[in-house]
Amino acid sequence: MTWANRITIGRILLIPVFVGVLLYYAATDRAGTPDERLRIAAFVIFLVAAISDGVDGYLARHWNQRSRLGAVLDPLADKLLVFSALLSLSLVTYRSIPPFPLWFCILVISRDAMLAIGALTLRYLHHHVEVRPHWTGKVATALVFVTICAALLKLPWITPLAWAGGLFTFASAVFYVRDGLRQLGASEHGKPH
Repeated sequence: MTWANRITIGRILLIPVFVGVLLYYAATDRAGTPDERLRIAAFVIFLVAAISDGVDGYLARHWNQRSRLGAVLDPLADKLLVFSALLSLSLVTYRSIPPFPLWFCILVISRDAMLAIGALTLRYLHHHVEVRPHWTGKVATALVFVTICAALLKLPWITPLAWAGGLFTFASAVFYVRDGLRQLGASEHGKPH
């Protein structure tokens, strides 16, 4: 097993720890005695997991550690980390953390679900899917991570960051849908009989 895959598996194992620590913080927060050490611990765990994404990607690209397992696990780990953070911040009530917009959580998860369904459909019909990352998707991902970090640090910029992240998430969804439709149209399945 490559080091890149080990780091990815480590990131997956950090997800339930992150959620557990954040939920324990929520319990102390609702009780009126928030244990800020738990909130900071959740932030550090999230940050370590997010940074490990860059580390495993670097190892995979620059040390020729790409693998079929990594191609599946890496995006899965990313989505699980983001979804667990978004759901934990959107659906759990906190007294000391500013409200986290539920619409932002729904938008990000819906976009990723739509893209996954589209990719599976193309793979089923076309047997080849060419995923080309677009700058709007990279900016959207960065803004999602920054918004989550802002919430965990109790910074007042959650709403403007969520709006910016939502705008780029929507823009990236439009780009990826157009690209998927173009690929489908170029295949024999997209042509009239």
